[in-house]
Amino acid sequence: MPPKTPLASNTTEYAPRERGLIRRDKIIQAATRVFVQSGFESANLQDIVALAGGSLATLYRLFGNKEGLFYAVIERKSDQLLGEIDYGDLQHKTPKDALQVIGMRFFSMVISPEVGAIHRLLIGEAVRTPKLREIFLTLATERAIRNLADYLQTQVDKQTLDIPDCFIAASHFMGALKGNYHIRCMLGEVVNLPLEEQEKFVTAAVDMFLGGYARR
Repeated sequence: MPPKTPLASNTTEYAPRERGLIRRDKIIQAATRVFVQSGFESANLQDIVALAGGSLATLYRLFGNKEGLFYAVIERKSDQLLGEIDYGDLQHKTPKDALQVIGMRFFSMVISPEVGAIHRLLIGEAVRTPKLREIFLTLATERAIRNLADYLQTQVDKQTLDIPDCFIAASHFMGALKGNYHIRCMLGEVVNLPLEEQEKFVTAAVDMFLGGYARR
């Protein structure tokens, strides 16, 4: 029978890593609440620690500083809202069906109350702390556009779409999906749109996009 010592060692090593991930997650959740409520400059790291538990030393060890923590908050929110799109699986769908999936996912981000709150936070802080704007644009907006542009390029290569500049086309599609809902959410309105209305709105954007770029 093989020795059990290595297994016991692995289990011992796993537990601290697991606890560390849980601790990190709690800090990010608490930071999201505090940043949204207080703004970046006014947010107090002690308040975040009090809400999450743990110590200020742990926060600094995991995130470096307040800016690093904000980066983690935006990265987490971006992953939650955009990371669920399986672009590999979309290769098996028609462009219309694939764009509908992408559109519904992005539109859910547009009307998310938490994303609206983060946008308001960024508007208030962008002049004083332009780095925050760059963090959000890189991790959320530009990431979504780049991912879509890469997908569109695969369809151009398959000759299903005729697009001279996939990044610009992706930007246009995302812009169409924002409609007037984006500004409404930024102003604090809670958009409770029935699913069928969301699908109707996204379908209209998809049809308009394909009307300009579908290969004929």
